[in-house]
Amino acid sequence: MRPRVTLPVLLGLALVTAGCVGTPTEELTTTSTDGSPGSATATPTGTVDFPDGPKDQPARPSAPDESSVREYVRTHEYRYAYNSLWINAYTDVTLDCRVDDVSRRSWGYEAVVTCTGYSNTDVPENATATPGPHADWFTQTYRYRVSDGATERIRIENRDPV
Repeated sequence: MRPRVTLPVLLGLALVTAGCVGTPTEELTTTSTDGSPGSATATPTGTVDFPDGPKDQPARPSAPDESSVREYVRTHEYRYAYNSLWINAYTDVTLDCRVDDVSRRSWGYEAVVTCTGYSNTDVPENATATPGPHADWFTQTYRYRVSDGATERIRIENRDPV
C-alpha cells in the first residue's frame, strides 16, 4: 500500500472495530436455552441459574405488563437473595428489596431491583446441624430483562441503600 492510502485504511479499521475490545462492566447471570451465556443487548433468550434453597423460583408472568413484571422481579430477587443467604433450617434471613424502575421495551420489560439484607444461623445445642456464620447481602442492584419467553438478570452498579 502507498502511504496516502494506509492512514485512511487504518482510521477506517479503527472506526469499524471501536468498542469491540475492552472489559465487560456488567455481570450477566443468564443462560440461553442452548447453554451458552446470554446477551445483555439482544432480546432475552434464557433463564436465570437459581440458587438452591427453600424458596422456589417464581413463574414468569404469562402476560407481562408493568405491574406483573414489577411483582415478578421483586419476588425473584428476594427469593434469589434469600436462597443465597440460607444455610439450613436454623437460618434466619432478613431482606429488604425494592423495584427502582420498570420500563417497556420492544421485546418486553426491563426492571431494576435493589436488595440488601443478612442472615444468622443459630443452631440449638442439641441439634446435629453445623452452626453457620453471619452472612451479609450488601446492597446489590440487578437489571432484569423479561420477555414472554425469557428472563435475564444482570448485575449493575449499586443504587442508594435500601
